[in-house]
Amino acid sequence: MTNWAHVKIPATPTPNLIIVNNISEDASEKTVKDFFLFCGKISEFEVQKEGDRQVALVLFERESAAKTACMLTNAMIVNSQISVKPYFEEASDSNDHTAQENKPKVTVLAEILAAGYTLQDQIIEKGLEIDAKYGFVGRIQSYVEAAKAQAKTLDEKYQVTAKASEIDHKYHVQDRVNAAVGQGIDYSHQALQSAPGQKVTGVAIQVKEQIAAVHYEARRLADEKKTKAAAAAPAAPAAPAAEAPVA
Repeated sequence: MTNWAHVKIPATPTPNLIIVNNISEDASEKTVKDFFLFCGKISEFEVQKEGDRQVALVLFERESAAKTACMLTNAMIVNSQISVKPYFEEASDSNDHTAQENKPKVTVLAEILAAGYTLQDQIIEKGLEIDAKYGFVGRIQSYVEAAKAQAKTLDEKYQVTAKASEIDHKYHVQDRVNAAVGQGIDYSHQALQSAPGQKVTGVAIQVKEQIAAVHYEARRLADEKKTKAAAAAPAAPAAPAAEAPVA
């Protein structure tokens, strides 16, 4: 059993405390902490070595942040999929999200993606389900519409749907959206607009569109951050004029 030096385990079980297993030994403490800061404010945090992996204990200020963090099990940090669960499992009801923060889950997930971490689409789908249950669907509708518009524009310009049909002659709609931020055209967006894609049930199409939209929003956030960073960067000093040679 791990002996924690910096995190004091509460005597009374709390749902605010989570344990993270299977962390890559190549992941720095800062990387792990920054990842979970997307979920909410952290009161206490510690990472320890455990064999060829690392384990972390995270105590959040709010229960809702801990529940968001538990959604991120199987997310990729560096080169390993992490496992996240409540430290006191009996103290947390994973189906009770009534105390969640005002920020939609999918917005948090888009921010994590924009930061360069890898999330499986099942994680995003779970976030969509929670947001739909608690009335946040309208908050992501703009993402969906923007993704559709972008897909249509790119398809008209590059004929992506036609190319995708040539590659996938059985007309299988892609199940995964390319999660790498900023890597060119996202073929799954176009596949959703294709005639074969429309053969999928309405509910499935809606979910895939919403997942694609979260990835689209992640790219938008990443581009926005990159633009702001470039604008804030100091201008390079002008090169000194060359001195005239002495006659």
